[in-house]
Amino acid sequence: MTATMYNYLLYMLVALYCTGLLRLISLKVNLTSRRYLVGAFVCWPLFMFDEWLRLANAIDYAYLYGLSEVFAVIAVTCCYRAIKPMLVDKPSARRRLWWPAAVTGLLQLSVLLISTQEKQQWFVNSPTGDPLFLWPAYIASLLAGFSVLLIGILITEQIQLYHRHLPEQAVDIKKLKAPRLAGVMGSLVGVAFMSILLVTAATFGFLSVPFWESFHHLMLGGAILVVLFSLTFVRRTSPSPLDYERLDAEKSNPYEISSLISKAERYTIESKVYKERFVTIAQFCQGADMDPTALALALRLSDKKNFRRFIFHYRLEYAKNVLLRSDAKVAAVAKRVGINSEKFLSDYLVKHLRHR
Repeated sequence: MTATMYNYLLYMLVALYCTGLLRLISLKVNLTSRRYLVGAFVCWPLFMFDEWLRLANAIDYAYLYGLSEVFAVIAVTCCYRAIKPMLVDKPSARRRLWWPAAVTGLLQLSVLLISTQEKQQWFVNSPTGDPLFLWPAYIASLLAGFSVLLIGILITEQIQLYHRHLPEQAVDIKKLKAPRLAGVMGSLVGVAFMSILLVTAATFGFLSVPFWESFHHLMLGGAILVVLFSLTFVRRTSPSPLDYERLDAEKSNPYEISSLISKAERYTIESKVYKERFVTIAQFCQGADMDPTALALALRLSDKKNFRRFIFHYRLEYAKNVLLRSDAKVAAVAKRVGINSEKFLSDYLVKHLRHR
């Protein structure tokens, strides 16, 4: 990579960062998520600090070189804390989530064992090989890559879990999904893995790349910046109130299932909640005075399957009655009850008439 191309990439990242920062300033999100997003945005230029030194050829500040890797881990951890409230109604504050940042920061201090004169050489040529002597130069980069990989996988799993259980806690799920965010996090995981391979190869001398540290920072920094930029776009999600562990255990007695289903059916008919758009199990259970997880479990263990299917049954019945008793158009009724497919509603009505 030529110096010109290297500078060009850095300037592009700075432009993207400034754009994302401006979007963050104008973004209206809840206070907790905003606090973590601000923290992540503050950490990004600090993680890229070595590259700013290299860009400015600030050899006089070489003693600070190699002390910025931990900020990548802090930034991704802040992203996790910002994303979690989008997916879970009552996210738990797990302190062990910060352990990777603490370990990376602690071992990163080992780079102070290397002389300033040695670090000045890194401005021209990154260290390669000799892991027993130069391990302080590699350990922080490896830990940063592993930590970003781990936390990226945790975020990706949370998004997948949210999508898998979405039909159990919301009805109109199409606009409540976050597929692009899942894709961005998957890309971060892939880049972190490649970064680990790059640093490992440089550590043991398998790859002779003069500026592998810059590649490492550009890869990881670029991927994290894309995640930060994507989080400046407001997404309409439905934070789940469900206890996934309790739900997956599938333990409930027949009497409780029958009682909950009957209560849910009475409330649905009395309140006509099926006419509402974007109704969620949290809203439903608040009005019906029920436990969301208990209802979701009862629906799963009965022939109702999930909350979405339960409410859609009443929507279809309502649409059928409207069509049979009036001259309303199928398309208009389908749109009114939140059914995206006019053909689906028509087929349902034909099926009903055949069985009369």
